[in-house]
Amino acid sequence: MGNVKLFFAGDFCSKPSTSRITVSDELKGLIQSCDLKVVNFEVPLKPGMKLPLQRRERFFQNDDTPDFLRGLGFNLFSQANNHAFDWGEEGFKKTKAALGNAAFGAGTYEEAYQVKVVEVQGVKIGFYALSFAAYKGVFDDAMNHEGLGCAYINDLRVNHDIIEAKKHVDFLFILPHDGIEYIDVPMPETIARYRDFIDYGADGVIGTHPHCPQGWEEYKGKPVFYSLGNFLFNSKETYDFKATKPHWYDGLCVLMSISDGKISWEVVNTKNIDNVGVVIDHGGERTAHNEKICRYLEDPEEYNRYFKMVCEKIGLGKEMKVIDNSFHTKGLAKSIMIILKQRMQKKQIKGNEDNELMYLLKNDQRKNLIIRSIK
Repeated sequence: MGNVKLFFAGDFCSKPSTSRITVSDELKGLIQSCDLKVVNFEVPLKPGMKLPLQRRERFFQNDDTPDFLRGLGFNLFSQANNHAFDWGEEGFKKTKAALGNAAFGAGTYEEAYQVKVVEVQGVKIGFYALSFAAYKGVFDDAMNHEGLGCAYINDLRVNHDIIEAKKHVDFLFILPHDGIEYIDVPMPETIARYRDFIDYGADGVIGTHPHCPQGWEEYKGKPVFYSLGNFLFNSKETYDFKATKPHWYDGLCVLMSISDGKISWEVVNTKNIDNVGVVIDHGGERTAHNEKICRYLEDPEEYNRYFKMVCEKIGLGKEMKVIDNSFHTKGLAKSIMIILKQRMQKKQIKGNEDNELMYLLKNDQRKNLIIRSIK
């Protein structure tokens, strides 16, 4: 069995042209030194068509993004995420065509639930990409397998797929797109689910979606990364846009080696500089922060104390927009009352054409966080 090197990066999106973005020679050299380089292609390309208006913004990224990422050396692109179908099936198809066979994680039902297998130097490596029940485009209905979408992270089929895939590959990595945005610890339910993947046979879990780095751990000798954060994420028209969320511009990348049938890994800290540069961050501040967020996972008492504080902060209402109003402008409680009243009166539901409330209730992590905040 040969020696194989893998590189995992987090979420990528650039609405402005990537022509002004530079990646340091040090980071580019590290990426290109690896055999397999994986990145989450978070947002689709925009098709040449109009879609009906909706309250929720449809994200898209520049048409030159695929070539930019390929130029850095990336050769595997996960499309299993909550924005994959922001521009409907046409947007997805355009993106899929631009990424070619290097893309995986979405498509027809069978394509979405298919493990991507790549053989390098006699080593068969599988990648299984999953997403939470997003606004649209996720097969979260056990009986509805029509159309296009992504594989649902909590579908019981996933457990069986992992067991079956391990019969045919040497190493299997799960790429879940899940969790709560902008907090630097995973939910208890996230921890349990990601550990499940290892219990069912996966050799590593590399998570994305929260848009900030979260801690990682070694579980049963296997690496579990709960969130890599952003490699670079700019969904606005201008390079000058400044996000205010904590650690938005900090990213984690994972450098993994497979040698003699065993895996080893190291973390590479990266930083997005003004939306036009990505470099390796060698600063001691990042190292200290990494130690802190990983310590929460090592110490249950410390984790519980910190997570309770997070829930209390959200419950105060200041951050409730993250889990509530982003899906429905009237908020959870008012939305339920409106729907119940209109149902009783047999009226057509107004102000809910985009089904925000339904998707809020289907989103397991946000629903769990709301319940915890209420408690």
